[in-house]
Amino acid sequence: MDNKVRRIGILAPPGNVAMERELPLYLPPGVVMNHNRLSRPGSAISRESLLAMAESVDQAAHDLAQAYPEVIVYGCTSGSFLEGIGKEARLAERITQRTGIPAVTTSTAVVEALRAQGARRIFMVTPYPDAVNEHEVAFCGHYGFEVVALDSFRCPTSEDIRAISSDQVAELVLGNARAIGDCDTIFISCTNLLTMDRIETIEARSGRPVVTSNQASLWAGLARMGVPMQGIRAGSLFQRATTAAKAA
Repeated sequence: MDNKVRRIGILAPPGNVAMERELPLYLPPGVVMNHNRLSRPGSAISRESLLAMAESVDQAAHDLAQAYPEVIVYGCTSGSFLEGIGKEARLAERITQRTGIPAVTTSTAVVEALRAQGARRIFMVTPYPDAVNEHEVAFCGHYGFEVVALDSFRCPTSEDIRAISSDQVAELVLGNARAIGDCDTIFISCTNLLTMDRIETIEARSGRPVVTSNQASLWAGLARMGVPMQGIRAGSLFQRATTAAKAA
């Protein structure tokens, strides 16, 4: 064994246990993941708590950069869209300025993935409280995606989110068959929500393409590295072109 590998770097919230559990299972040969945690004052799923993570970005990115990843993913969906609509790329720009390494936020990755899937009318599933859901509906609308219907676990804390299994996520999604019938794409939000081992099943049973936060984050990161992704078994997104379309 040696360290002649390619590296994707992940910055994630302190209570996020899903990204480091899921993403390594879907990395192409010769690519490894290096992970670092951000800091926040508590685990509440609130605008104030999630935005507070930005205060730790510079140090966390500096430390992660010492592993020399080719790209850094800011791995939090709500934490990267709650600053304000149209501002989702600012944290990525800040990371690149601090480290010299290309970066992307999960929110930007989601927009790119939804566009790659040709999404217009989406069915959205989240673990968030309704106050955060409202921000995400507006975020999606800003980029041209109409949230026709949504369902949510409405978790108050990160601990509640990580208690949800991917089977429970699939059950919640597929239990909304009528609403999904009015949509062209399913979007499952949150990088702390386990989803990736059920994406193919959800797509097969619903007849709709699926985008999830972790799936989109990995796809966008690998695309920026120029890594072929056609063999990754985490949904139809990975059968798309390997170069992510840049978000407007």
